[in-house]
Amino acid sequence: MTHLESDRSEDVEAVREFFDQWGIYQKVVRHNYLHHREAYAVLAEVLNRFDRPFRFLDLGAGDAAWTAQVLAGRPVSRYEAVDLSPVALDLARRNLADLPCERVFTAGDFGEVLGEDENQHDLIFIGLSLHHLPRSAKETFLPILRRHLADGGSLLFYEPIMTPGESRDQVLVRWWSVVVEEWTALAIKERAAVRDHVFGADYPESCEDYACMADAAGFAETRVHYRDEHGLYAVIECRG
Repeated sequence: MTHLESDRSEDVEAVREFFDQWGIYQKVVRHNYLHHREAYAVLAEVLNRFDRPFRFLDLGAGDAAWTAQVLAGRPVSRYEAVDLSPVALDLARRNLADLPCERVFTAGDFGEVLGEDENQHDLIFIGLSLHHLPRSAKETFLPILRRHLADGGSLLFYEPIMTPGESRDQVLVRWWSVVVEEWTALAIKERAAVRDHVFGADYPESCEDYACMADAAGFAETRVHYRDEHGLYAVIECRG
């Protein structure tokens, strides 16, 4: 158990169990309810800057299906995936089998994994995982990410967000109203499972608060590349 989550063992286990239920999650992804298309379009744009071999760290990698599509044909020199779910990582191994570089897959909490790792990376990508850390843990973790980022590299993450001054309870209620109205491809029980996960394990921040935390962690610049129409999800880049 990492020092970042020493008081959150039940939360971590809940996240692990939820993401082993790939049927629901894949349905959510298929209908773009979490804005995967927009997020990975941003990832592709950021990677277009790299005209040389680059090292890619994928935190909360999931099955890496979208990442595999974006990385195909690019000069990746090393790919590393970290995820709580061994089920997801087995899928990631298959999805990235044709990537012609060193590939490393680690099942575990990414705070713990990075705490034991001294490697640096040119691009660190976090997809829908950073929000599982409470604010204090994010403030501890962002400097660790900065330390693992090579000079000139980028941390890119897409996460649930809130508006400035909004409380966690307020944004979760607002998010749930959107789910009830728009996530119509999910059965009632499936929506309930998603709701239980989000209300139990999600800790959104505002884009402004992420920028402040990134500045304190030593990042040179923070940019919001994408924000959905409801102000519930964003793609944010922190430059090293």
